[in-house]
Amino acid sequence: MTDPSPDTVRQDQSDLVDRTLGDFRLLRRLGVGGMAEVYLAEQISLRRSVAVKILREDAVSGKNNTLLQRFEQEARAAGGLSHPNIVQVFMIGDGDGLHYIVQEYVQGQNLSQWVKRHGPPDFLTGLKWMKNVAAALRAASDAGVVHRDIKPENIMLTRGEVAKVTDFGLAQLNEVSEKMNLTQDGTTMGTPWYMSPEQIQGEKLDHRTDQYSFGVTCYHMFAAQPPFPGKNSVSVAIQHLKEEAKPLSRHRRDLPEALCQIIHRMMEKKPEDRFATPEDLQNALANLDHVPLNPAIADTSTIGGWFRASLPSPMTTIAAILVCCVIGIAIGRNIFRPIGLQLKEAEFTREDTATQQFARAMLNPGNPAAWTQVFDKFPGTDEALWARLHLGLHYLTKTPPEPRTAGDTFQELIQQAILNPTANRNLLFLAYLGRALAAEDEGDEKTRDKLVQTTLATEFASEMSEADVQGPDTLQEYRDRLKEALGI
Repeated sequence: MTDPSPDTVRQDQSDLVDRTLGDFRLLRRLGVGGMAEVYLAEQISLRRSVAVKILREDAVSGKNNTLLQRFEQEARAAGGLSHPNIVQVFMIGDGDGLHYIVQEYVQGQNLSQWVKRHGPPDFLTGLKWMKNVAAALRAASDAGVVHRDIKPENIMLTRGEVAKVTDFGLAQLNEVSEKMNLTQDGTTMGTPWYMSPEQIQGEKLDHRTDQYSFGVTCYHMFAAQPPFPGKNSVSVAIQHLKEEAKPLSRHRRDLPEALCQIIHRMMEKKPEDRFATPEDLQNALANLDHVPLNPAIADTSTIGGWFRASLPSPMTTIAAILVCCVIGIAIGRNIFRPIGLQLKEAEFTREDTATQQFARAMLNPGNPAAWTQVFDKFPGTDEALWARLHLGLHYLTKTPPEPRTAGDTFQELIQQAILNPTANRNLLFLAYLGRALAAEDEGDEKTRDKLVQTTLATEFASEMSEADVQGPDTLQEYRDRLKEALGI
C-alpha cells in the first residue's frame, strides 16, 4: 500500500531542476526536510550560488495555512539576523504556486556529516565551533529569536571549518508584539534527540532551551554519540526528563575537565541551573583558551594518542582488578560444584501508561516478553508500534538469530503502521528496512529484492536519500549499505 500524497509531491518537486523562479535557476536538489526541499540555484542577475528552500506543495494545500505562516516566519526571523555564524537569508518569494526562501549557500557539510566522516574533533577544533555557535545564539537571543531546533544537522561547517547555524524553521519570536501563536499549549516542536525538558513538556521557552540543545549537540560532537542514545523518541524523551547523562570525561579523557563541566551545565534539567545569559556562556568558553592540556593524552590525531586517551583511569583499573580477584575466588570455590541453571523470563506487571511500560521494556531489551507486554497491554499506541520494531530487532540480533520470526514480526508491524502511513511514516520505513534485512538473513533473495526495488527505492526514495535518518543503529547501517548498492 502506498501513501500517495507526500511521495507524489516529492516526486513532482524533484522535477524542479532547471526551472527558474524569478531571478533564480534551480540546479540540483541538496536535501529534503520535514517541511521543505532545498535546491542549489544560480542567482542570474548576480551570477552567484544560493540555496533555495521550497515549501512542499502539500504543506500549503487546504488546511495547512499554519505551516505556510511558520515558513514565512522563518524568513522574517532569520532575515533579521546578520551575523558571520548564521546562514544569511536574502529574501522570500512565491511564484507558480511555490513558496520559497533564498539564503546563503554554504559549501561544506553539516556537523553530523563531519563527525561521521572524521570522528569526534580534537579539543581546540571543537572549542572553536562551540564559540562560533555560541556567538550565533547570542545574536539570535539579542534579536528575540529562539531557534528551537539546534542539532548537528543544523550546524553547517564551511570549507574553512567555520560553524554557521542554519534553519530557523522552528524559530519563535519572543517579542510579544511580533509573536505569532502558531502552536497550541502543550505542542512540542523540534528533534526529540536534542530537545530540552521544558520543550518536551510544552512549556514557555527562551534562549536557555537553545543552550540545552546546544549542550546535547556538543556532547554528541565530542563523544560521537548523543548523551541519551535511545532508539525512539519516547525513550529519549523520558531520559531527557529523568536521567542524567554519563560524564563526558568517560568518553574523552583528553578533554579538559572545565570543558566537560560547561557542557554538562548547559544540559541541566532546570533552565535556571544553566548559564543565565548567552554572554555568560561565551565568557565561560573564552576562559578555556588558556586551560592547560595533558600532553600525554591531548593529541588524539595519532594511534598512540588515541590509545592513551582511551585508557581507563587509575581508579577504574584498580576497581577492575579487584572485581577480577573476587570473581576468580568465587570460581575457584565453585569450580567442582554442580550448578543448576534455571532460566526464567522476568515477570512484568502492568504499568499505568504505555510510556511507563515502554520504559520498563527499555531496561530489559534482551527479553522478548518485555516488548510483548507493551503491545499486549497497550494496543494501538505509538509505544506498541515501536515495541514491535524492537522485538523484530531482538530476533535479528540474538544468538542464534531468528530471521524468520523477525520477518513475521516486522510484517505485523507493517500491517499496523500502514493504516496511518502519514503519522507513522518513519516507523513504516524502518519496518520495511527490517523486513528486507530479515529476508536477506533468511536467504530469501526474491522477497528482499522486491522490498528494496519496489518499496524502499520508490515509495521511500526520500528517506533512502537523506543524509541521516533517526532509527536503531542496525537499521541505519543496513539503509546505508542499500544506498551504496543502489547508487543513491
